[in-house]
Amino acid sequence: MADNVLWIITDDQMRSTLPTMDATWKRLVEKGVRFRRGYTAMPWCGPARASMLTSRYPHDHGCHDNRTHRPFVDQGLDRDTVATRMRGADVDTGYFGKYMNGLGEDPEYVAPGWGRWVATVGKRGQVNVDGDVRQLDGQAAADTFAAERLRRFVERHEDSGPWFAAWAPSIPHDPYRPSAEHRHDFDDATWDPPALNEADLSDKPTWMRDLPPQDRALMRRVLEGKLEELQDLDDQVGLLLDVLWRTGQLERTWIFFVSDNGYLLGEHRLFRKEQPYEESAGIPFVVRGPGVEPGTGNAFVSQVDLMPTTLEIAGLDPDAGRELSGRSMLGPLRSGDWSSWRRRLLVENTNLGWAMLREGSQAYIEHHERDEWELYDLSLDPHQLSSRRDADVADLSARVTAMRRARGTELRALED
Repeated sequence: MADNVLWIITDDQMRSTLPTMDATWKRLVEKGVRFRRGYTAMPWCGPARASMLTSRYPHDHGCHDNRTHRPFVDQGLDRDTVATRMRGADVDTGYFGKYMNGLGEDPEYVAPGWGRWVATVGKRGQVNVDGDVRQLDGQAAADTFAAERLRRFVERHEDSGPWFAAWAPSIPHDPYRPSAEHRHDFDDATWDPPALNEADLSDKPTWMRDLPPQDRALMRRVLEGKLEELQDLDDQVGLLLDVLWRTGQLERTWIFFVSDNGYLLGEHRLFRKEQPYEESAGIPFVVRGPGVEPGTGNAFVSQVDLMPTTLEIAGLDPDAGRELSGRSMLGPLRSGDWSSWRRRLLVENTNLGWAMLREGSQAYIEHHERDEWELYDLSLDPHQLSSRRDADVADLSARVTAMRRARGTELRALED
């Protein structure tokens, strides 16, 4: 029987929080590959989700801000996604949880390609079940409902398949409302990373240099909320894996665990996301699948790689009809040989006018609308405290300019 594919997409999760999720760590991370250098296409919820669904970068899909749903649909992008292609290949599909930001303006919408549609709508507890909008008791109830329906979807396929499902809980997004069971799990959490309220911002873009320090106590409370909500998600991951195991599907299911973006908690005096630093642009990225040797990977991987990998698992040509900007990870995941993988990777924010090039240990950030840049060697300066202002960045600038204008095979060639 052909393999199944499951995407788990968390909301605003930092890489550093993954080890606090015991079931996820033991049953996904330790059974699969955890990538140290996994990145969002753009560190903002809506544009990142558009990139995952289409394997397009924001400069290509044109959804530049967080009200993503309407421009995504108006451009017809929803008619060529990972879901439409999988559905077209007779793969059963299901979406469960948070979809595009702005869906609340179109609550009865059902995206093409999804045979089962259980989308949470806004933050008020509404859920769209195959076009029927239901009102539940808040966001937590909506998240639980979507997770339960996902488990039913999996159970129904015990003797059939293959299937593709995306599960996108709104955890650990603010406001933080962990369950009573986990509400005090991290009351003693501390927060003092090296870049917290960075003292000297003279090497940063001019707009940052007069930023006031963030409230350390608030940053710690936000961290506590995230960690406690992640325990609720960890419980749900455990329940889902139980269903996969009980129905005999676990060993033929590819599971991709990612987030839409990371999160800054006072590093460089910044709060939330959207910025090009590791805490914001970096995401947890884990893959468990048949024949995958467990371990830790150093390859540059991106959200745009999810769609081509999923299509190849289903036996499809990822570039059939439209060239994708991501790469299929399937071959390297099976062989363990990443020697022919991309050498460099783009991350961008088309709303704020910056683009980042990751290559080797370097992170080159170009604020092209401000004519400013930063360059860090993450092997020597992992917290990005001191930009290398004396460097010659002409080649890096030319490279990132070309990449943020390219798409498909042209973009992939520039990565090599």
